[in-house]
Amino acid sequence: MNVSIAGLIVQADAAISGLGHAPSTDMQYRWAWSQFEKFCSREGVDEFTEDVVALYLQAVAAERREGRIKEWKRKLLRKSTLVLVEVARTGSYRWALSRPTHPNDALDPVFRPVQEQFEAWLESQRLAVATRELYATVSRTILAWLPERGVTNARALSGTDVAAAAIFLGGRYQPGSMRTVVSAVRVLCRFLEESGCCTGLVQAVPRQVSRRLTSVDVLTSCDVDALTNSTNMATSTGRRDKAVLLLAARTGLRPVDIVNLRLQDIDWAQGQITLTQHKTGAVLTLPLLADVGEAIADYLLHGRPGGVADDHVFLRSQAPHVGLSTSSCFYNVTAGAFARTETSPRNGKGQGFRVLRASFATRMLEGDTSLPVISGALGHRGIDSAKHYLAADEKRMRECCLDFAGIQPRWARL
Repeated sequence: MNVSIAGLIVQADAAISGLGHAPSTDMQYRWAWSQFEKFCSREGVDEFTEDVVALYLQAVAAERREGRIKEWKRKLLRKSTLVLVEVARTGSYRWALSRPTHPNDALDPVFRPVQEQFEAWLESQRLAVATRELYATVSRTILAWLPERGVTNARALSGTDVAAAAIFLGGRYQPGSMRTVVSAVRVLCRFLEESGCCTGLVQAVPRQVSRRLTSVDVLTSCDVDALTNSTNMATSTGRRDKAVLLLAARTGLRPVDIVNLRLQDIDWAQGQITLTQHKTGAVLTLPLLADVGEAIADYLLHGRPGGVADDHVFLRSQAPHVGLSTSSCFYNVTAGAFARTETSPRNGKGQGFRVLRASFATRMLEGDTSLPVISGALGHRGIDSAKHYLAADEKRMRECCLDFAGIQPRWARL
C-alpha cells in the first residue's frame, strides 16, 4: 500500500466526515485510530501494511480474551481498522449497514446447487414473494442440516431422513408455525421428486400437525390513542414513530409495507395511499386519513433528514439516512409505546404491530363492516384470512352461544 499511517488517518478522517455521523461517533473513530497509531509506534512501523493490520487485530483479540477490554471496544477497534484498510485501497470509504452476503453461502457445495434450483423452481410457480422466501428458508435449513445426519447428496435422501428433518424443524420453530413449515417441507419433497432426485419423499411428510389456537390480541380505542400519542414530538425519531404508529393503527398495514412505503405512493391531492403489498404482490389503495396525513407531513417537514436521495418515507434517524432495512426493527417502536403507556392487549400479551392490525380489524367488525370489506382493507387474498378476527368480537360471539334447553343434566329434569 506504501502510505504513511499518519497520512492515512488524516485521509480516513476526511472520508467519514461527510457521512453525517454524530460528533460523538467521529470522536470514537479518531480515538480508535490513535490506538492503532500508538501500536504501530511501539512496533516501529511507519507505513500502513496488511501485515501490521493482521498483527494489530490479533493483539486486540488477545486483549478481549484476557478481559482487558470490553466487547464493544474490540468491535470499535476492529471496525476503525477496516475503515483504514478500505481508504488505503480505494482512497475513499463507503459506509454500509452490512457487508453483502448470500444466505446460501453457508450451505455445503454439494447442496447449494439443489437450493438454487429449488428457488428457481419456486419462482416459476408464481407464488407470492413472502411464500417463496419462507419455503426457501425452510429448505435451506434442511439442506444445511443433512450433512450432520450423514446424508452426502440429494439422491441419497430417504423418507426416513425427511421424517427426521420434520422432527429437527420441530425443535427450531414454535408449535403454531409448524403447520406452515411442514407445508414447506412437502413442497421441497415434491420438487425433489419431480426433478428425479428421489422418490417416496412426500409420503414421509406428516399429514397433520397440531395447531395451537390463541386468542386475538386487541386494544380498546382509548389504548390505541394512548399509544399513538406517547412519542416524544420534540425529536425527529418521535415524529417518525408517531406517524408509523398512526399509519398502522388507522390502516392495518403490515410492518413490511410501512417499511417499504415510498414518497410517490402518497397522493396528497387525492388523499390516498397506493402501494404494492410485499406479501401478496397485489396493489392496495387506502384513504389517507386526516390525522395520519398530518403526522406523516409533520415528519417529512420537520423530522425527516434533508438532502437525502433515498425515496423511502421513513428513514433511519442516524447515519446513513437510508430506508429501514427490515420490518423487525419496528417492534421497538410499538414495544416502547406499550412500555410508556403501561398498556396491555385485552386478550393477550403481544406488543407488536400485529396487535394494532388486529385492533383495527376488530373496530371494523364492531362497526358492522362485512368480512369482504375488512379482508380488502387488510390486503388479504380472501375472506378466510379475516375470519381469525371474529373471535375478538365478544358481543356477537356471545350471541352465538346456545342455552341448555333440552340438554340439561338428568338430575336437573327431576
